[in-house]
Amino acid sequence: MATKSCLPSQFSSPTPTLTTRLFPQSSNFTQKTSLPNPKPLRVICGVSSDQYTQTTEESNRRSANYQPNLWNFEFLHSLENDLKVEKLQERGRKLEEEVRSMINRVDSDPLSLLELIDNVQRLGLIYKFEKDIINALDKNFVSFYENHKHKISDLHATALCFRLLRQHGFEVSQDVFEKFKGKEGSFSAELKSDVRGLLSLYEASFLGFEEENLLDEARVFSATHLNNLKDGVNSKMAEQISHALELPYHRRVHRLEARWFIDRYEVKESHDGSLLELAKLDFNMVQSLQQKELRELSRWWREIGLTSKLDFVRDRLVEVYFWALGMAPDPELSECRKAITKMFGLVTIIDDVYDVYGTLDELQLFTDAVERWDVNAVNTLPNYMKLCFLALYNSVNDTGYSILKEKGHDSLPYLINSWSELCKAFLQEAKWSNNKIIPPFRKYLDNASVSSSGVSLLAPSYFCVSQEITEQALHSLTHFHGLVRSSCAIFRLCNDLATSAAELERGETTNSITSFMNENSTGEEQAREELGKLIDIEWKKMNRERVLDRTTFPKGFTEIAINMARVSHCTYQFGDGLGRPDDTAENRIKLLLIDPVPVTSI
Repeated sequence: MATKSCLPSQFSSPTPTLTTRLFPQSSNFTQKTSLPNPKPLRVICGVSSDQYTQTTEESNRRSANYQPNLWNFEFLHSLENDLKVEKLQERGRKLEEEVRSMINRVDSDPLSLLELIDNVQRLGLIYKFEKDIINALDKNFVSFYENHKHKISDLHATALCFRLLRQHGFEVSQDVFEKFKGKEGSFSAELKSDVRGLLSLYEASFLGFEEENLLDEARVFSATHLNNLKDGVNSKMAEQISHALELPYHRRVHRLEARWFIDRYEVKESHDGSLLELAKLDFNMVQSLQQKELRELSRWWREIGLTSKLDFVRDRLVEVYFWALGMAPDPELSECRKAITKMFGLVTIIDDVYDVYGTLDELQLFTDAVERWDVNAVNTLPNYMKLCFLALYNSVNDTGYSILKEKGHDSLPYLINSWSELCKAFLQEAKWSNNKIIPPFRKYLDNASVSSSGVSLLAPSYFCVSQEITEQALHSLTHFHGLVRSSCAIFRLCNDLATSAAELERGETTNSITSFMNENSTGEEQAREELGKLIDIEWKKMNRERVLDRTTFPKGFTEIAINMARVSHCTYQFGDGLGRPDDTAENRIKLLLIDPVPVTSI
């Protein structure tokens, strides 16, 4: 495939009449570029946000009645952990070496080592010890696990080892669980009271691939008996069971899980003091970095001024940053988080233009303008859309420039293409809704996976984390294949399951639930159940790609794509965490971004 086939056919250098700063064009968009004293280029807006006022006709349009922003600019700029950075860094380095020594000990008890690795992961420290953990798993468990799998009689040890190996990309067979079956071919009745073993089996079952029926059986068996047991165990174990049954570890946002697990690990009698202290110090140090990023992004958000002028849109910068943090949690991914936040912030605004406010004629004009990516197109748009288009134009160009400057990759054509495809998908949904059309389910889902906006978030992420850009990866990214498709489908399905009722209230007719119900003549409850099964299928596809396809995307991007599915579950777990954030959403943000973990003074 030629690289140029990934690009929008309309991509060309605009010849604006407004005062502009335009991107340099390169003949090969995938080659690294050296920029001597580079300087970003952007449009000087012909219509400022201060000049914009609604027309009478615009003021009579519908609104989604979104609740006000919970986090004002002044509050965000007051966030700053009072940390003694140098002292904490020095202490952290000492603790890090202690934990590394524990992982690399040659005389470790196998089960103790597995549990240590699991604790390190759950405490949010995997980014510090990933190489050590992979080496320890490879050296101590891969060959032993395959050669002696029938000799390991402990369900907890077997399931924990299986989960950790698959999480880190090792090929291990589901057959390791065959020995736990009875003569009738189902899991042995003796396991029904093994609480720890059942919990580990349940967590491991979510690492399954398609057609791994044994792991499907394991999930049903373990979930059934954990539900039966949770009322008869101690409160700490009951909490662990409820937490896992609510959402398994593999599908949780790992940074949020780390904050939850720190408190639970601290009260365990067997906890390691050095590991706990490191987890607390690291959480607070990373939180301080994230607060700095949020302050910077809040200045950008206020500068583009869309939420102050467009009263029908969501003002959700902090919730959007929470999403970006879920996708790219490691401290070194700061530029990636900023790019995701900017793109997703604009997605929420422009999505509201298409879903709530714009007429079909206006939406067609906006879609055409984005597809042309020509600043002169602003002259064809109504005033409120001029603001949106110029904010989008500047922000996407600036993001592309930043990636070019920092990474040497010219990502701009791919960022533009992702937005062009997104707006076309938005427009299709608006046409269906306007004409009261409920399309066939697969037709809906194909379009809706694009309109989820996932590719507009994944495209900058790919360029931010990849050392080498390959045509195979660009083809998969722009043609919506494999890992990208599955992650976006989960994003869409989680969104629809949470937002369907509110969308129907404001007059929209099309989402995955209504489309499935209409096509299959089912009720809402059954439709929701079937969509849950589809989510499971997409997770299995991603699990397989993570282990068996290591050539298309680099590992860092693969994790970001999987993390997008995780943060989709989190955001829409109890409702619409973007449109109508409730107390749960607010408390999660406080835990991650506002309240530090209490640490004894050193």
